[in-house]
Amino acid sequence: MATLSTHKKSRGRHAPAKKTSARGTTKKKTIPTVQPASGLADRQTPLIRNCWYVLDWAADVKRKLKNRMVLNQDLVYFRNKAGHVTVLQNRCGHRCFPLHRSKLHKEDDTIQCGYHGLTYGIDGTCVKIPSAMDLDPSYVKIQSYPVVEKGPMIWIWAGDPEIADPAMVPDYNWLMDGDWGYGDGFYHVKGNYLQIHENLMDITHFQYLHGAALGTPKHAESKVEVTVDGNTVNNYRINRGEGVPELHKKASGLGDAEIIRHANSTFITPGFHDAKALFEDPLGTNNGRTEYRPQILHFITPETQYTSLYWWIFARDFSPDNKKLDQIYSRATRSVFEEDKDAIEWIEDQWARDDRPGFRENHVPSDEGAVRMRRIVYKLAAAEAREAGA
Repeated sequence: MATLSTHKKSRGRHAPAKKTSARGTTKKKTIPTVQPASGLADRQTPLIRNCWYVLDWAADVKRKLKNRMVLNQDLVYFRNKAGHVTVLQNRCGHRCFPLHRSKLHKEDDTIQCGYHGLTYGIDGTCVKIPSAMDLDPSYVKIQSYPVVEKGPMIWIWAGDPEIADPAMVPDYNWLMDGDWGYGDGFYHVKGNYLQIHENLMDITHFQYLHGAALGTPKHAESKVEVTVDGNTVNNYRINRGEGVPELHKKASGLGDAEIIRHANSTFITPGFHDAKALFEDPLGTNNGRTEYRPQILHFITPETQYTSLYWWIFARDFSPDNKKLDQIYSRATRSVFEEDKDAIEWIEDQWARDDRPGFRENHVPSDEGAVRMRRIVYKLAAAEAREAGA
């Protein structure tokens, strides 16, 4: 169960799944703005702050200080005595010393700045100023962040804490019900987070970028049906008369059997994308079983305007207890997503270094879902800009 951990007041659901990458180029320095004429979010659009984003794997947050940048905000975090995750700004309120290079006092969950010794509690309030022991230190405060721990992920809210609603964390409770096995992975991507979302929205690229693992000859040619529900965009396609992709042949037991392949790619929030597939085998090739469901959860967190943090979980409802398959899927998906990472970083590099002011990308029919997604993000950014201006 998800729990909210924050020291400030707190005030779209994702339906659970049914059981039936030239790098290192210096980026151009620009000031992100919402361009009213475009209507489409791009790599310059301000990052969406009022949203839940993944900070880390829950298993990787322990009783020691960690550091990570999220939405251009430097954070320090750790697991406190109560077992909850504390997230604070990673700079002392006195002279901006990075707190992750300071000392965690485990007996009382305080962080003592490694520069002048100012000490902070888990709510970000200073509890001690060594050079002024007769002074109430609480006038010095640093920002604390709402946190939700849900299954294998730690989520944070980097926007207005007054509207940080835990119910807005995407629903993937089905993953923890014991009926699914999964592999997982993480990448740091040198590219804008919208490029990752767009890559996931149009899976035409499976045949060309991931042909060895996920592509099939007719997959790129199948028609895409796009539906929009509020801020959710879903791409659906169906493919008939081909086998399952190479990645799943042995794991599913389907081998070269011809199947009906359904695929949904769904933009849920700026921080989360859900990809569901259904393999139908009407002949029941594998001991009479007719349905197989692989599902990929994509957790996408903007680190900065032009770099991203990307976690994924590749789940399956076939052979869920086979831990060896978990390892196989982890290795295979890391290889696949390395190809995505390369493509995104190469594209980002082209934008950064190829000085071509008049260039505009062209759209093709399979881009409809990605374009709808970019319109939604544009509207969210424009709304946050208006609120900030007000």
